[in-house]
Amino acid sequence: MRAYIVYYKYKLPGTKKPGAVKLYRIYANDAEEARRMATQHANYPDVEILRITQA
Repeated sequence: MRAYIVYYKYKLPGTKKPGAVKLYRIYANDAEEARRMATQHANYPDVEILRITQA
């Protein structure tokens, strides 16, 4: 397993603009698995994944 950094931003219900860009470190076998895991574990309704880099 490798470490990946997932850059994302999300929009809270009732707001007009998305929030600031955040990052999340996740361990996965490849970048696609990291994307799926980040989307699955996000607790926000409108998550937009911007990019995934290997750490």
